[in-house]
Amino acid sequence: MKLKGLFFYGYDNAGTHFANPGADKKVAAQMMVLEQSGMLCKRIQSSGNYSKSLWRRIRVRMPFGSPIGDFMTCYRDEFDGYDFYYIRCTAFLSLPRLLSIRKLRKHNPSAKILYELCTYPYRKDYTRRWFDFPFLIRDICYLPFLTRCIDRFVTVSHHDIIAGVPAIKMINGIDLSKISPVSPLPEDGSIHVIAVAKISPWHGYDRFIRGMAAYYKRGGRRSVVFHIVGEGHDKSSLEAMIAAFDIEDRVVMHGFKTGKELDMLYDMSHLGLISLATQDKDIFVHSTLKSREYMAKGLPTISTGITDVFINADYKYNLELPEEERIVDLEKIIAFYDSIYSGTPRQKVISEIRSFAERNIDIHATMQPVIDYLKS
Repeated sequence: MKLKGLFFYGYDNAGTHFANPGADKKVAAQMMVLEQSGMLCKRIQSSGNYSKSLWRRIRVRMPFGSPIGDFMTCYRDEFDGYDFYYIRCTAFLSLPRLLSIRKLRKHNPSAKILYELCTYPYRKDYTRRWFDFPFLIRDICYLPFLTRCIDRFVTVSHHDIIAGVPAIKMINGIDLSKISPVSPLPEDGSIHVIAVAKISPWHGYDRFIRGMAAYYKRGGRRSVVFHIVGEGHDKSSLEAMIAAFDIEDRVVMHGFKTGKELDMLYDMSHLGLISLATQDKDIFVHSTLKSREYMAKGLPTISTGITDVFINADYKYNLELPEEERIVDLEKIIAFYDSIYSGTPRQKVISEIRSFAERNIDIHATMQPVIDYLKS
């Protein structure tokens, strides 16, 4: 008899500000793999009006506030009767969500409840802005109760135990069949660096921008163009920085892009920027979805910290910058670009990176620890 499960994730009407295409693709791939392994899996999404209004921001930070339209704000009878529940964490833990998970456990005592943490550790996410401290206080209060209701955390970190609960360790994977390698556009003499993300301080894009400003202030001659693709809290501050340094012609803010528009930006790019600041929230080995997409596209990458799949791998297509570097040395970026593309045809570079991705980050392999636990 097939195992039946509910997968709690996502929004049915998020808009560009709340959209997370990378996570959407990962979840679709996770559900596909679960079904291919012989399970039945149904997705439950949140619904509601996801505006950026001041009222919404205040409401979610109130003591008992929750994301508007959260699928677990109110428990529904349709949740009952499944063999497993896979819950992907939201931006913060709320009391209504906690009570629903508690009821999920009470109504389905023999079911397996998995709670995926998008990143871990995560509490520094709540300390960067003073008005996010309510989320931190709430997490400290609610997490001990959550741990009594779930069977496993799922994490892309190296932790075996989180808050006293055993953790299923996995690495982020993607469905490579859904992502085609880049089709390079004709060269225009510039080095194009792309960064695609829901922009946050942890990406450290300001460090790259400062590095570009310093390079050209010193009289740098090589043309480097930095493409930032996405929306997020830090977008306006980055735009102000770009204007202050007078490098609008070298740093392009594209906003949210997907589909063919995003593919065109990838096709013109030579390097993908993963992140330059995950160490600021005590993450030194990371497993970002964006690193997977860059590899699937066939792009060499730049980051601080260690990308998990590169550990003990004979892989020459990633530049690991010093974690303490607050202003990126653009000369290192240019030297990295030259070391790759000066003596190797671009198509060969793309092919070698894509082959590495197929061997190491295919979602079928990365989801196996979860499948093994559910079937045990």
